[in-house]
Amino acid sequence: MEAARVQSLQRNLLLVGLLLSGFLAGILLMLILERRERAVPQEVRTVEFHTNAAPQGPQDDSILDALQLNEQFKLVASKVKRAVVSVHATSSWYNLPCAVLKRRSNEYRERENLGSGVLISPQGYIVTNYHLVENTCGLRVTFVDKQEYDAELVGVDESTELAVIRIMMEPESSRAPLSYGDSDLVETGEWVLAVGNPLELTSTVTAGIVSALGRRVNVINNEFSVEDFIQTDAVINPGNSGGALVNLRGELVGINTAIATQTGFNEGYGFAIPVNLVDRVVRDLIAYGEVKRAYMGISLDPVDWRSAQELGLDHASGVKVNYVRRGGAAHKVGLRDGDVILTVGGKAVNEPNELQSIIARRRPGDSLTITAWRRGQINYHVVPLVGEDDPAIAAWISTLSRGEVDESPHNQMYPVERWGLILRPLTAADVRKFGAKSGVFIAHVERDDPASRAGVPSSVVLERVNGEVVTSAIDAWEMLEDLDEAVLGLLDGEGKSLTVLLPKR
Repeated sequence: MEAARVQSLQRNLLLVGLLLSGFLAGILLMLILERRERAVPQEVRTVEFHTNAAPQGPQDDSILDALQLNEQFKLVASKVKRAVVSVHATSSWYNLPCAVLKRRSNEYRERENLGSGVLISPQGYIVTNYHLVENTCGLRVTFVDKQEYDAELVGVDESTELAVIRIMMEPESSRAPLSYGDSDLVETGEWVLAVGNPLELTSTVTAGIVSALGRRVNVINNEFSVEDFIQTDAVINPGNSGGALVNLRGELVGINTAIATQTGFNEGYGFAIPVNLVDRVVRDLIAYGEVKRAYMGISLDPVDWRSAQELGLDHASGVKVNYVRRGGAAHKVGLRDGDVILTVGGKAVNEPNELQSIIARRRPGDSLTITAWRRGQINYHVVPLVGEDDPAIAAWISTLSRGEVDESPHNQMYPVERWGLILRPLTAADVRKFGAKSGVFIAHVERDDPASRAGVPSSVVLERVNGEVVTSAIDAWEMLEDLDEAVLGLLDGEGKSLTVLLPKR
């Protein structure tokens, strides 16, 4: 009996335990489900909150900055395109003078150089490149709205590759010129835009950074060339010449001029003339039709590690004075051959073109304060800059320029089609080789043409035509084109004189 009661009690306790376990499990399950139900809307609300919130943190700031940069690019491009023009410059093949082209328009075809220019004043002045308008016989510019204007040449400066042309605009014209920035404040890594008309693709805008400053790339063939280019990777191609390089404020910081290339097209590097130099040149071209250039009367060499050791310098710095013109401004204040100029106006200079650019931005009568190193000592000089009218400078320029011209066949060849000759001016090397005091070089004699059949050799100097002294290539060209027969006085490479008759045809 007792055993039965114990078994009954155990069964009851087990039943109660099972009921309690089921009750507790049910409560636990309800809590879990309720927690899950609450978690889902909280998670959704969190996502929605972050989606609609203002950008937070560095990543979102960078996205916002990119959008702002994009808007600035668009704003600058729209503004600058209105002030950049297409320039169409008409000249003749072989760059014959305009007067000759007009007289012989039936014999020689015209050619057209296409490039760019930048409107820089409300009076219609436009800055462009010299090589674009060299020997031009006609100019026309076109704005982005396709309105065209005839233009006149105001002045050119070969040593900086700059030129100014002008269009006649109505006083009430709404065309806004491009404002200048400060190229001295331009830094490597800075964003820039190039605007121009490359490959006849009008009003093209490309973007890049300033990849270097103060570049000299030897594209200006002039004894007193000034190359202090801003280098950029913004795409520049033929036709961009004379166009604008601008900063992100839409200010002009350079005039696009050249590219580094082996193919004739962009390969990653373009070069622009700094606007501070442009401003100096343009002001003179507008005021005088030429640049009133300042001179010290020196020529310079770079200082590399080896030459620094030879000079006794602790490290490679400054620029070496290779030659001081006797009687010139630098000579008068005590600068001598072999001195190393370290600073100009308190600013360090380490390349010849840096100093040349500084001088090019000054005028005759200005002074430069210079520190120069000589055999371990630092000397201070105040050099008053002079102009071309200074006797020592005038004589120096005359010596340097005598017989020296551009030897580019495209720019300087004069074809005498009547006789089958091609002429060019004498170079300094020709003068030394032939001992000629005047004349013109016969660069080519066309086979089976009259001159060849008469026995005229190539690579000789033509000194006289019918007894008249030849003073220039264009004079010889005009004489020979107009003559039905001629007696040529020649000088060969051994200094022997030859006479050749061109018989009547």
